Amino acid sequence: DEVDIIINGNDSNLKDNTYVVFDVETTGFNSGLSDSIIEIGAVKIKDGEIIDRFEQLINPNKSLDLSIIEITSITDSMLEGKPNEEEAVKRFKEFIGDSVLVAHNAKFDISMLKMAYYKYDLGEVENPIIDTLMLSRVINRDLKKHSLKALGKFYGIDTGEADEDDDEAVNESGVSGKIIDSEIAEAFISIKVDGEDV
Repeated sequence: DEVDIIINGNDSNLKDNTYVVFDVETTGFNSGLSDSIIEIGAVKIKDGEIIDRFEQLINPNKSLDLSIIEITSITDSMLEGKPNEEEAVKRFKEFIGDSVLVAHNAKFDISMLKMAYYKYDLGEVENPIIDTLMLSRVINRDLKKHSLKALGKFYGIDTGEADEDDDEAVNESGVSGKIIDSEIAEAFISIKVDGEDV
């Protein structure tokens, strides 16, 4: 089976790139006009070091469904007075520039970002995109699960994912999301498949 690890690929060298590892939270799972982004969290990585961060809660101008509050730990009161989606996505576009985007299950995050670009006439998402879920399925063939929690456990990295028995676990800011540790940055120096650099 063919897997899309990289979207909008180019011939650039892995070591020369700047990467933006990001995650979005949303009002729902429909990237069409009915749902929108309520949080963007990202780190920018160059030469294996985190060089910048982007964190923004976004006011969707509507109440969140209880199911979304339970999934994200984001409440309506947390979004009061925050920028709207257009303002936040424009700032995020400036932040990423021409960096390589990295997301786990990138198909969803990118679909939401593409829809936001479309809604606010921001052009196309042309950055190269690496999907770490698909990448893990290729380089960790023996793993049964490829969730962030499973990969964190496998690599010994704190991804900030709550244990299934610990509903209280959230990151330091009180907002759900992934804690991107500096150890993750080191992964962007090289990628190995079957022990060989790629």
